Amino acid sequence: MSLPFKTKLLVFTAVLGGFLFGYDTGVMSGCLVALEDAEPTWELSDSRKEIIVSSAIWACAVGALMAGFLNKILGRKISMMCGAAILTGASFIMAVAPNWQSLVVGRALDGVAIGFVSMTGPLYIAEQLPNDWRGPMTVCNQLLITIGILAGSIVAGIFEPVNKGWRWMLGLSCVPSTIMFVLFIFMPKSARWLYFQGHVEQAKAILIELRGTEDVSTEMKEIAEDFKQTTENEELGGKGFQVLLNMMKNTAVRRAMVIGLLLQLFQQFSGINSVMYYSATILVMSGASSNKAIWLSTAVSTANVAFTFIGVYGVERFGRKKLLMGSMTVMMLGLTLLGIAFIVINNSAKSMEVEGVLECVADSCYSCVQMDECGICESVANGLKCLNKNTLDSNITVHCGEKMEIEDVCKTKESWLAIVGLVLYIMGFAPGMGPLPWTINSEIFPNWARDTALSLTTFMNWVCNSIISQTFLQLSNAATPSGAFFTYCAITFVGMCYFFVFLPETRGMSLENTEELFEGKITFIGLNAGYEPKKTNNSYD
Repeated sequence: MSLPFKTKLLVFTAVLGGFLFGYDTGVMSGCLVALEDAEPTWELSDSRKEIIVSSAIWACAVGALMAGFLNKILGRKISMMCGAAILTGASFIMAVAPNWQSLVVGRALDGVAIGFVSMTGPLYIAEQLPNDWRGPMTVCNQLLITIGILAGSIVAGIFEPVNKGWRWMLGLSCVPSTIMFVLFIFMPKSARWLYFQGHVEQAKAILIELRGTEDVSTEMKEIAEDFKQTTENEELGGKGFQVLLNMMKNTAVRRAMVIGLLLQLFQQFSGINSVMYYSATILVMSGASSNKAIWLSTAVSTANVAFTFIGVYGVERFGRKKLLMGSMTVMMLGLTLLGIAFIVINNSAKSMEVEGVLECVADSCYSCVQMDECGICESVANGLKCLNKNTLDSNITVHCGEKMEIEDVCKTKESWLAIVGLVLYIMGFAPGMGPLPWTINSEIFPNWARDTALSLTTFMNWVCNSIISQTFLQLSNAATPSGAFFTYCAITFVGMCYFFVFLPETRGMSLENTEELFEGKITFIGLNAGYEPKKTNNSYD
């Protein structure tokens, strides 16, 4: 069955929200590097950089919770238009920000809007498409996120050499958000949402338009049955806070909730958004120049896009659990290599001589460039020197050779180890730990608890995202970059052990039967883990 042009345009319009989500992640990696060079008066300490990054992410968590309410009251279309309008306004605020505090305000508004569209877009697509198209087209939203990350990295590389180029990096997001807003004016409201609001004939007319046929009686019947079942489920589970209480009383749902929350927690605590937000910064730490680091981070984003296709292919072929175990294993290898890379890089550039007041006290190249006022001078005759970048003393030529150049990076031959580690980590994350928490969470909850459970697990994802993004630079300074990556590796290992024992396989299970996976006592450990079915007449036993 082919889709009418209007339906294809609807999908394109909705997945622009995923593209904007990805663009925001990808562009920030290069923007942080450019900001430090372009705005010295802002005095961007590590904590301020982390506030700039995490302000949007905390706001995303709030936006995701708000989106659940707005979707019920205003519908999917209006919620997406609200998100697009706020994104356009936020991009303007960020582009003209006179100080770092104003940039934080723009980033916060940007985050609220991304919270809207990241939750509503896939829902709008799923409700507007026929059954056999829902899966592939919903996956397109995840694919557009990775493409958005790649686009953000490319834009950052293009504008890094431009004076105040960071303003262009952030301001250009208004282009896709404006396009999305204008296109949504011509898009129909969700037929399912309209039916649930009592507008049956309007819902039918929209289905006829989107299917390209007058025969939509079967689908209308399915929506009517779903409406009836949803009403019955609300009577079973209650409404509002009562649903949450009943979820906690139900053994199977409570167990599923723990799995769902931990999937999102370990996804973020494995360090993925530290890698994506700070990939250019990590490469600068490893010895690459600012412009080279931004373009190398584009390679990381390209790998993210490419290996997402493996997840699309493998999720049904290999099953959720095998794919997740393989994913986390490769991620640990990448994180270990990153940790080793920074040990090697640091050890390869030692012996700082301290001679005179012009020099900074440091025992390695890395510890030198970590100090804002210090940099590296290098010459064949005198080797490496750690000097104060603000000095104007002519005697500095004695230390640096004929040209007075003080670098902010440690140029070493071992930088390639960090690049390989980053790419290997993404090779593991993209097909498994990236999409699977969302896939598994959409399958393990019964109908009456699904909306509330997904809201809570999504909120957990954004909160953990915020914590990691706000602490990476401080952790890398306190424990060195090697310590930071070894910490993420240890957390990933703990998560893999937990899921190896407690996560059941949901491939091939109907949504109505997945609740049985978490009943009774645990029966297997490993790839066939599960719980012994327990029959009960009490829904909240």
